[in-house]
Amino acid sequence: MKLRRESGRAVDEDLVFFLMPYGKKKAPDGYDFDFNVVYQELAEVVTGMGMRPERADENEGTATGPLDAAWDGVDRAGIVVVDLSVPSTSVAMELGWAMCLHKRMVVVMYEGADVPTNVVGRLRPIQYTRELEKLRKLRTELRVGIEAARLSNEPEMDLLERSITSGAFEATARVEIAYPDRIFVRDVQDPLRAAEMRREDVSYWDMVPEDMSASKNYRQGAYINGFFVIEQGRVTFSQRHREVNPWPRLVATYQPHQICTARVTKVRSGAFVELLPEGGKSFIPPYQARAANLAEGDEIQVRILKVDPQQRRIDVDLAEAPKASPTEPPVGEYPAEGDQLSGAVFDTNVERGYVRVRLDGYSRLGLLHYSKMSPLFWDAVRSGVVTSGFEVKVKVSQVSPSRRRVAQWDIALEHVVEPADTEPSSEQMVTTGDESPEGAPAP
Repeated sequence: MKLRRESGRAVDEDLVFFLMPYGKKKAPDGYDFDFNVVYQELAEVVTGMGMRPERADENEGTATGPLDAAWDGVDRAGIVVVDLSVPSTSVAMELGWAMCLHKRMVVVMYEGADVPTNVVGRLRPIQYTRELEKLRKLRTELRVGIEAARLSNEPEMDLLERSITSGAFEATARVEIAYPDRIFVRDVQDPLRAAEMRREDVSYWDMVPEDMSASKNYRQGAYINGFFVIEQGRVTFSQRHREVNPWPRLVATYQPHQICTARVTKVRSGAFVELLPEGGKSFIPPYQARAANLAEGDEIQVRILKVDPQQRRIDVDLAEAPKASPTEPPVGEYPAEGDQLSGAVFDTNVERGYVRVRLDGYSRLGLLHYSKMSPLFWDAVRSGVVTSGFEVKVKVSQVSPSRRRVAQWDIALEHVVEPADTEPSSEQMVTTGDESPEGAPAP
């Protein structure tokens, strides 16, 4: 139903409208109780005060359904009396209407009624029972409540037509819930604004993850920039608002081995660049960026290696840079094969069967695979005895070019079995078997 207030109709200060159960209902004490009797008692109080009582079933001003009759009565009334004695969806809805309009209200309820504590605390209901003495007290307290409400100067509110049916608001949002195909986000500045974001709303410049909940960019707690978009009353969150899909144009513009100009936009371990003049973003590998001493704002010549619209990336390298990575790690940044070193466990991954070790004197982490551990040490890892900070003796078995990071090297380690005082004690461990973990990386 649509709630409308009649334009220009004044509130009837002498009308007391009752929102309450009708007829016989089971009261909170388990007995059947006739709420029409309560209404008659309270109506007499209202009449004695020179006012008019009314219920929705007595509303002759509307020929529509009971909810419309109730809304009409709430809209017209100077005072609204609400009885919350028994659970009722319609009474709860009508109470919400009265609260939204800032109606002057008196709330009553049968003693023991199950009413939310925030409602009880805010509205302070008058309680009664079937006992004659309690009903007499209800009459007195109702009169006092109505007189107090009539003295209230708080103005009523009015209903406003919904003015914003379309538009977009740029915002930073926090991910509240993440699913594989969509996320729900909430505006950081306006917590009342929330919306859904699907994979098709991810920016054209970012790779669309197969599982959004597993992506560090979209998992629960992550912050993302975009737009809350309102269309026909529906709110969504999108990073594509005001974006035009550039990939058909980029595929047509850039061909493999083509040389073009790029501007460096940011330098980290490598250099982020923007291709000119047609646009498009890419990345210069770290060893090339260091060798060329690139700085933000530099214009450079790059060679197109690949344009991949599915992965949302354009691979390039410096046009005059050597294509091969360095064959030796930088001196002093990595240990040599065969070195025996001390280190501290950085983290453990029991499922994949390894721990990472921060080696004394080096910033790079080494990987100690379960197949290179003593059985006693592997049991300690699985049982949780070995955690971050645990000291360990290792030997560097291999330093090889990283398969994941350009111009970096992977450090493979072997566990060096020392005397018992450097090995986790058997009292600290819970043995769980010798089976190999699934998905463990190659040593």
